[in-house]
Amino acid sequence: MSEVTFKIDVPTDDDGFLTLQCPFCSERFKLTVQDFEREDIIDLFCPYCGLKDEPSSFITDEIIEQAHILALNYAKSQINKSIKGLEQSSRGNKNISFKAGKPLEMEGDKVLFEKEQLELITLKCCELETKAKSIVKEIGVYCPCCGVK
Repeated sequence: MSEVTFKIDVPTDDDGFLTLQCPFCSERFKLTVQDFEREDIIDLFCPYCGLKDEPSSFITDEIIEQAHILALNYAKSQINKSIKGLEQSSRGNKNISFKAGKPLEMEGDKVLFEKEQLELITLKCCELETKAKSIVKEIGVYCPCCGVK
């Protein structure tokens, strides 16, 4: 079976920041797309809890849900195509008759939009800008790049 690739357009805010979600505490924060895609960043640190994981683990629930919808719709389209092919191949055969029923319905795409109103924080340790809830400015924020608080 061949590999199938899907593309999901992930929205950014007006400043080019991408919303991320910590896989541990589920809090949301933002990084620029350029910082998120940096090859020298092997792990990201959550600005809130300080725990780290690989960058792909910080994808938001909405993006993961959209990926599941795309995969499910692809699987349904392949099943519909196979059933239609089975119906066509059974035509003219006097021993076997097959009539395809109603095709499987596709799921609607999830509407992805940027809604987080977070405050810009500049971290001097890595010359990095992030956006997080304003309360973390008071208690301190972990740098998403190096983990320093």
